[in-house]
Amino acid sequence: MSMSIGIILTPDERSKAYIQKILKNNIQLDYIILMNDHRVENKFSSEQIQESLNNGFDISISVIDTLKDRNIDYKEFPFVDINHPKLIEYLETISTEYMIFTGGGILQHEVLSLGIKFIHLHPGIVPEYRGSTCFYYSILNEDKAGVTAFIMDEHLDTGDTIIQKSFQKPHYKYIDEVYDPYIRSETLIELLTKKNLMPTNFVEQNPLEGETYYIIHPILKHIAILSCISND
Repeated sequence: MSMSIGIILTPDERSKAYIQKILKNNIQLDYIILMNDHRVENKFSSEQIQESLNNGFDISISVIDTLKDRNIDYKEFPFVDINHPKLIEYLETISTEYMIFTGGGILQHEVLSLGIKFIHLHPGIVPEYRGSTCFYYSILNEDKAGVTAFIMDEHLDTGDTIIQKSFQKPHYKYIDEVYDPYIRSETLIELLTKKNLMPTNFVEQNPLEGETYYIIHPILKHIAILSCISND
């Protein structure tokens, strides 16, 4: 039985990797939504661009340019807010079982009550790594990082897990710009191409287990980056 899947994109590096790899793999989505606040696009060095290309996407191409260049139909909203009433109003008019979440805030009750299962690609193996900037903590603790795809609920990173995937730490310093989008997008493609979206595959989490992390201190972040680019 076929299922309906959509994605809500935002103008950032994560969404660039998601949509570019979805198109490269000829994955068909039923709905593509772009929350676009028309922010000034980040500028990237040639080295950053090359590292992104090495990891399967081009960080220098905006999400909207990718969609327009491929003549992809999409619905655009002039804000980045997953709980915005206009977005909720639109979501109520479509029929989709799953929606890939790329950012735009913490889902509130009204969005979660729509009957859509929102999928988040979290850069941490839960329940051991819940919270923020978990890939840095994992690199510090284990010399690797991981991603968990799960169905979002009202709590922080506690929803039913779909798949989990581990990655070696990078050998470059662009962890936020390249590595984070890379590991999330690779997990997304595996999720979408290997028929993992079956409720019988979902695993319920115990929200009382695990560890929750908070935005990493700049010194610890620096140490994690040094551990990636060290020649030792």
